[in-house]
Amino acid sequence: MGQLIMIGLILFSLGAYFVSKRRAYLTKTPYRKALFNTQALIWLSLFLALFAANQMIGGLGLGSTIGWIVSIAMLVLGLGNAVVGFIRYRKIYPLANEEPIKQP
Repeated sequence: MGQLIMIGLILFSLGAYFVSKRRAYLTKTPYRKALFNTQALIWLSLFLALFAANQMIGGLGLGSTIGWIVSIAMLVLGLGNAVVGFIRYRKIYPLANEEPIKQP
């Protein structure tokens, strides 16, 4: 049951990444585009971290030390990028909120 939940979270984060990238592509204003790209970075980072955690929990392909090192590196990279994305999101959000939606 736990493996099924992890797979669902992985697929949800990947889907949210594609939705955020599409919104960023369709947006014309610069701060909102940066905001949606930051959201996409956060979702992609969570996808990477969840994928690594799923590998570590499921144990598939982790019969060697190299597999564990790669999984731990992916987990650290994913969580680090998510933290950087949240910091960047907090800086861009007030600017995007003040930006007019329709540009002339």
